[in-house]
Amino acid sequence: MTITFVREQELKALCQSDALSHALFSVDYLKGLVFAVASAPEIPMPEVWLPWIFREHGQLPDTGTADKLTDILMGLLQHQLRLMRDDQVRLDDGFELPPDAHKINTEQLPLSRWCNGVLAGHSRLEKVWNNAWQKMHNKNPHSMPAATKDLSHCLTMFSTFADLPLAFEQAKVRDNDKQFVALLPTVFLSLPPALQTYVNLSGTLVEYLPNQFETFSPPSK
Repeated sequence: MTITFVREQELKALCQSDALSHALFSVDYLKGLVFAVASAPEIPMPEVWLPWIFREHGQLPDTGTADKLTDILMGLLQHQLRLMRDDQVRLDDGFELPPDAHKINTEQLPLSRWCNGVLAGHSRLEKVWNNAWQKMHNKNPHSMPAATKDLSHCLTMFSTFADLPLAFEQAKVRDNDKQFVALLPTVFLSLPPALQTYVNLSGTLVEYLPNQFETFSPPSK
């Protein structure tokens, strides 16, 4: 069972409000985005990542709303960091794989919205990851092949569940669409371990980037 963010309903109310529903991404997407920010080897300052919450260059209706949204999102970031510190990284209970998930539009599937948020955050933080990779390569090149394989696996998992209809169409091209559908529930079960792998990898890379704004230690194996 996942530990729920206590202010999630407040965030949902803001995202679904008439004033902000067209400006902000969905709650699921934002949770994925914040997961990616919290998982980065070097966490960016709020003024860097908070603008990423908008579908376009948005403007909040008033200062009070801006302050409340910022406070909630910073709370969500701290919540995610605590989960990582306590080895409680889990896929939210609400992110399920329904029957025929490969036929459901990405925007209609909470799991896909969350994965898209993670991928968007990772893409925005690509320079941070690349910098960490370079430091690791310079100091411990023998660890690179396994680390690269782990990250590739994680991003492939996120990409698959970010757009299941597309993944299904790609499987059809390879003439293994039936196998894709049959194995999808099993692959879904390997998604939570992939989250932990992603977090552990970042925690390893942190060791090569001193003086972090906030860091966490990967759980002992």
